[in-house]
Amino acid sequence: MRYAFFLVFVVTLTGHSQVLRDINYAFQYDPNEPLTLGIHIVRTSAGWTAYYNLELQDTTQLANLYRIQWDTRTTLEEKQGIPVDPSTNEFVAEKNKIEGRINLPASPTPQILTAKVLNNTLKRVWVFYKIIESNYPKNGTLISSGKLIHKPFIQSHTPVSLFGVDGPSVVSYYKDDFPAALPAFSEGMGKVARSIRVDSTFTIAAGETVSFANKGLYLVQKDTSATDGFAFRVEDDYPKLKKIESLADPLIYICTRQEFEKVKAAKGDKKAFDRVILGITGNSERARELIRNYYRRVEWANFYFTSYKEGWKTDRGMIYMLFGLPDELYKFTDREVWVYKSSSVDAKFSFVKSSTIFDPDNYVLVREKKFQETWYEKIDLWRNARF
Repeated sequence: MRYAFFLVFVVTLTGHSQVLRDINYAFQYDPNEPLTLGIHIVRTSAGWTAYYNLELQDTTQLANLYRIQWDTRTTLEEKQGIPVDPSTNEFVAEKNKIEGRINLPASPTPQILTAKVLNNTLKRVWVFYKIIESNYPKNGTLISSGKLIHKPFIQSHTPVSLFGVDGPSVVSYYKDDFPAALPAFSEGMGKVARSIRVDSTFTIAAGETVSFANKGLYLVQKDTSATDGFAFRVEDDYPKLKKIESLADPLIYICTRQEFEKVKAAKGDKKAFDRVILGITGNSERARELIRNYYRRVEWANFYFTSYKEGWKTDRGMIYMLFGLPDELYKFTDREVWVYKSSSVDAKFSFVKSSTIFDPDNYVLVREKKFQETWYEKIDLWRNARF
């Protein structure tokens, strides 16, 4: 059963409508795009509330240069939808942000909420949508300082409170250090476990302000037997890694076993860490290039793909880090397909949807042995700081 997912593409401002499933969505994961739009669905007793947050990358730009048109559709094949009643759309525009919410009635069939963000000056349109099904398991979220948190992670010690839930909620904490993704040529598919061992549980009252000190995964539910709730991660050096001790683990994809053991043993010692990197690249200039480019990819993998585990550990995060933004990206109800056509790599990766209560929008890479040669060629390019 499908749940909900988020798509974005860019087209010229011509007024021509297109079938959403046929678009190249590579722009979805492009950090050079001028804006982001988060759409956060929360189930209510009357249906659904879609909370949204449009934010411009350039803080000197004004959000009032952009406008959003909303509609609902029943299939991905429809070129146009039914406009959303403006009276259900409440929003506030301030400097480089627009925040708002839209109330949608319950429906026994899937609804596709679509947003067109238009900028007449740039002559561009960005289209976002979410598919909402009746059994989508999210029924709440977090707020901090009165603002909805749209990303599935927060910094440790951040004061937050529960939003969209009635009465007290049980919070389950999972300390599990989830493993990094396996190489694309490994046999089998690392699907998400339907249950994970709980390390501790505690209760939070409605309206209570709390903060979380321990890193890890948290699941909020009415009670532990519920089939719905919402999950988030708590991190202390995220999504951009700044501490030396945080830099070791993501290197697992491009290190030999011996190199990885050495970089882990450095434990925050910058000189020891640098020696390992210098040993990989062969000279200091390439070492600097490797660090600069690799950890920029780590940051964006965390930003785009954080799930029940860190973004860089996910299948999509791993491919994004090593291969970069795909030339073509196609979305279907049950999968994503990433296509690379550059001179350094010619490959197509498929990710199938593997939903759980921890992350209804989790995707798993379809691994194949044929990727082995391409994989090691790409690792060799990274180790020689050739991107």
